[in-house]
Parts: sequence; C-alpha cells; structure tokens
Amino acid sequence: MIADHGSRTRCVIANDGTTPKYVGSLTRGRTGLVVDKELLGHRDKLLAGDLKGSAVLELTAAPVTVETLRNVGSFIRENGLQTIVGLGGGSVLDAVKLAALFTADPALTIFAERHAKRSGLLVLSPITNGTERPKTILMPSTVGTGAEVSAVACLDTAVGRRLIASRNLAGDVAMLDAGHLATLPKYLVLEGLFEALLRVAGTMVGSQHSIFDDDGHVLIQRMVRLGEQLTMFDAPELRLTAARLSMETHTGWALMGRNPYGARHWYLANELAYATGTRKMTATASVIGPIWEEISHGAAAWGDRRRLQQLWSMVTEVVPVLDPEPAPGITDLMRRWGIAGLETLGEETLLRTTEAAIRNWGGALPMLRGIDSAQIHHVLATAARGHHVLSGPMGDLAAARERR
Repeated sequence: MIADHGSRTRCVIANDGTTPKYVGSLTRGRTGLVVDKELLGHRDKLLAGDLKGSAVLELTAAPVTVETLRNVGSFIRENGLQTIVGLGGGSVLDAVKLAALFTADPALTIFAERHAKRSGLLVLSPITNGTERPKTILMPSTVGTGAEVSAVACLDTAVGRRLIASRNLAGDVAMLDAGHLATLPKYLVLEGLFEALLRVAGTMVGSQHSIFDDDGHVLIQRMVRLGEQLTMFDAPELRLTAARLSMETHTGWALMGRNPYGARHWYLANELAYATGTRKMTATASVIGPIWEEISHGAAAWGDRRRLQQLWSMVTEVVPVLDPEPAPGITDLMRRWGIAGLETLGEETLLRTTEAAIRNWGGALPMLRGIDSAQIHHVLATAARGHHVLSGPMGDLAAARERR
C-alpha cells in the first residue's frame, strides 16, 4: 500500500561517515538512539559524535510485535525523549515510528488492538497534538522498504501481520549515509532495489492511466539500470543511489494519484511471508511471476494487461536480453539479480495463506477486491509447482533479515 502524509519528510543525504557530526543540528531536546544490535560500529560512531551521552536502546532486527512497542515506548517515557534517532532496517524504523506515535496518543494502541481482527489494514486518525509525538530521525541501513519516509508500518499481532497507516508515521527527517549501507550484503541491496521497483510497477499496473505514467516509467528504468550496474560491480555511491531511488518511490511523482492498493502482489506476499516465517521479498519472488502471468492472461482483478506490457517494454529497453513477456521476463530479471524465492510450498501453507489473504484483505475490502480464494490458490499452486520459484543458497539466508 502507498499512503500520503500531510507534512513532507525532510530528506538529508550525508557524505560517507559525516552523520555523527551533523545529526545534532537536527535534534531537539533530550535525544535517544534506537539501533539494530548488530550495528555496533555505527552506534559507537554516533555516540562519539553529536549523540554523545544519549540514551541507547538496542533491538534485534525482527518483525515488530506489541512487545517490541512496549519496550521502545518504555524507553521513550523513562528517558523523557523529545527526539528519537532510529538506525537499522525496516523493522527497527517501523518500531521507532509506531512507538513514537502510540506514546503520543495511547488511545491509538487501544484502537489498533480492537480492530486488528477486522482487516489487515488499520488506518489511524491523525493525532490531535503533533507536538506530543517525539521527533523522529530515521537512518536506514537497508534498501527497499523506504520506511524512513513512508506513512505506513508493519506490526505482528496475535491475529497476524497488520499494516498500519497514519500521516503521523512518516519520519520527520530521513537521513541517508552511504556508510550505514556499507555492511549490507550486495544481494540484499539488489533485493531491496527489486522491492522498490515492484512498488512502482505493481501500483502502476493496478491503477488507471495517469499523467504521471512517464515519471513511473523513468523511475523504473533508473532502478533497472542501477541493478544491472550492481550485478557487475559494487561501490558506496551505487548503494546510496539505490537508497535514494527507494525513498523516491514514496516521495516522488511516480505514484502520485495512484490507487493506494494497486500493488496486489504485496498482500499475498505479506501473508505468505507470515505463514512461512520468511522474509517478505523471498515470498514476493515466489508469487510475482504467477501473478503477472494471470494479468497477461486477462485476469483484470490482479492488474491491467496493457499497462503491464507497456511497463515491461520500458524494462526491456534497458535490458533487451530479457524475455519480452512480463511473467517470464520478471523471472529472468530475478535470476540476473540473484533474487531467490521459496524452495518449497506445501499444500497446508497454500491453504493457510489463501484463507488469511481473503480474511485480511479480500471480500469487501479494497485491497484484494474481486479476487476470490480460487484465484489466490491458483497463483500459489503455480508458484509451488516451481515455474516461477527461483531457489538457491540466497533463499536460505533468512537469518540475515535486515540487520546490516
């Protein structure tokens, strides 16, 4: 899902390693640092610079739970924080965003708990007094989610993984530093770039014609060119560009005025990832080919066939060796970029994922409206047969998650 937020995030691009000497100019009042516990070197550099003396909370990079939010919320209250600096992958940044919001308005926590069973999406009302929310300065150490600027966050609850949307979730400051991306394995940089690419492609295919279509096509071509460069060599500036392009999928013109629920693959991948305990992009790699195949066969509920073909022609302009048909073509691209899907999908997983997708996102809800359980099961069964599932050693590295 894409979500608009009322006040634009201030985006700061820092030279490699300069963040510790600059972040102090962005904070207000008492400041705390929430950091991925695997990023000790980055933590120490921040604490040796402008954040010297700041309270610190270390988190494990894992899906955000209610317990995570209690932990971060207590950290905020006990230290009287007016600014929270978050450094880590999407889950760490989501934890900071959600905890800051729920601390400012505890009533939102009660609302979320009561409505979690009704839908996979929870849209929260804006908080009445924005000054009550601590200022958030978000520094990503991964590429792809755009959590530092997006107005949504994921939360694992007792009834499943939920997407929470609020204009108050967007970070006040998003700070990109190439140094924070340096330890991220290159395959995760490519995977994150692919996630950002599909955010644009999926939303465009699931939306009507827009005057911003050219912006979307140009952004997709920029990401594909960058991905091809990264397959050949690596450099800090390329990683920083990948992070900038990921951020642009939320802040630029490409998705302006689109159907916010247009990227239908996201909802199915979300449930498959939750059911299997794998990373979101591993699940996405399994289902995107079968979904695009359905669109190419005229299944309009998944997306528009003509718009998909037009979009894919933009990709093949950049990489002519890719299959000209979108479904096999996207599989070709994943193979070139080393992106792996699930190696196996059992029937029980197919049934659980299908039921959860319909319950949380289907029926009268706009996310998967018009798509029934038979269509979802067919997509998953196609993935299970292995026609579009890329397997390999990278598919088994779930432990890497978002740590670096």
